[in-house]
Amino acid sequence: MKKYHLISFIIILIAVVSACESQSDNEVVISGSVVNATTNAPVPDAVVRITAPQEFLNESRVTDQLGAFTISGLNVNEATDITLQVGKTGFDNTIVNVPATPGQTINLENPIELSEEGSDDVDDGDDDGEGVAGPSAGPAQIILTSISRQAINIAETGDAISTPFTFEVQDSAGRSLTRDNPATVDFQILSGPGGGEDITPTSLETNSDGKVTAALFSGNRAGPVKIQASITRDDGTRVRSTPVIVAIHGGFPDSDHFSITSTPSNIEGFNINNIRSTITVVLGDKFSNPVKPGTVVYFSTTGGIIQGSSTTNNDGIASVELISADPRPANGMVTITASTVDENDDLITKNAVGLFSGIPQITNVNPTTFDIPPNGGENFTFTATDQNGNPLAAGTRFNVEVGQGLDANGDANFTLGDYITTGVGATQFSFSVSDTDEEADDRGGTTITIRVTTPQGKVASFPISGFRSKRSN
Repeated sequence: MKKYHLISFIIILIAVVSACESQSDNEVVISGSVVNATTNAPVPDAVVRITAPQEFLNESRVTDQLGAFTISGLNVNEATDITLQVGKTGFDNTIVNVPATPGQTINLENPIELSEEGSDDVDDGDDDGEGVAGPSAGPAQIILTSISRQAINIAETGDAISTPFTFEVQDSAGRSLTRDNPATVDFQILSGPGGGEDITPTSLETNSDGKVTAALFSGNRAGPVKIQASITRDDGTRVRSTPVIVAIHGGFPDSDHFSITSTPSNIEGFNINNIRSTITVVLGDKFSNPVKPGTVVYFSTTGGIIQGSSTTNNDGIASVELISADPRPANGMVTITASTVDENDDLITKNAVGLFSGIPQITNVNPTTFDIPPNGGENFTFTATDQNGNPLAAGTRFNVEVGQGLDANGDANFTLGDYITTGVGATQFSFSVSDTDEEADDRGGTTITIRVTTPQGKVASFPISGFRSKRSN
């Protein structure tokens, strides 16, 4: 396997304004030559390939008989480090970093040297610029070296509300700037929740190690904050760091931003164990932000059992499961309580009402018989509840079965929604049956059956006997 050597060059860059009208204002052209590191002879047919940045990965050139190459058509919008990988069969590959700015024509003053495989002409180590002679040059890249916290809390929470961060400024050879060539680094918030978050100070001059340290402070809104460091060089080119994202989390729970729901509210748990309902809390702070992730919420119930606690996620949401079991309230109604503490360490609570429904039953059917004339119809009403008079469990199926030549409409074929109180659509229903058979026939008896099936397969049915008359000739 070939060795890859990183050779750092002191590259004297000559900015040339191209006279060719076809070259865009941002086009970068790189020209150079490749020689044998031992003999200094030109190396023809060497492949010069761009390996960074990603948008130029497909760019490559082959050196001519004089070892020369030119790469053109590289459009850049800001200061960019372009990495060249140079290689040929029988030689070790070499990596060269070329800093470029928009519109430059770059002539590499020193040829790129390729060492024959097995030779000792090239240092195998990566010295990160320490092996490059001479003082560091101007700023070419800004690197984040440390950040105390990736997440802070909004102001007035009593928790950490700031995070220091340190950037290091390096020249094109990867050497840190020194006291002799400092640069002023500006800090910007590229995006944030808009709650007054800021950076202090907003600009700094690099120290003897080429480093600057500032701090991000939160405001009163939660959300991600994207920060960036930048330098404006003397030639007007801006050098920017990779954006850094810090999360600002919410504050303490607030009773006015505390909600609780159960899904479903009505489960078939009055006679059956281990039927479950999800209890969900949405919890915010006084600024309407989600509370800090990991805020603990406690739960209790008057019926069945419930998982005792949960912690909020990034959206201030915490969930547990209510499980049907003893004790069961006599009327099937269950009260679930969620509790936590606010910024004053006072207990705040919210309640939700659930229902353990039981065995289905059909009552109050009206009429209980019928006599449908040709092309006529009949309207029916009925009540469907459990043994406690409560609505049946969410997901219960209702079907009205009719004989041949009859059609049922209304509450005749549907799935019950999630109800905990009685009323029309929850426990009181209606449907109509009409004659749809145009063929002649004598009057005869038939049956209409109301059938109710719960999610756990419990069935109640009510037959209604009567007559229907088909049209006579």
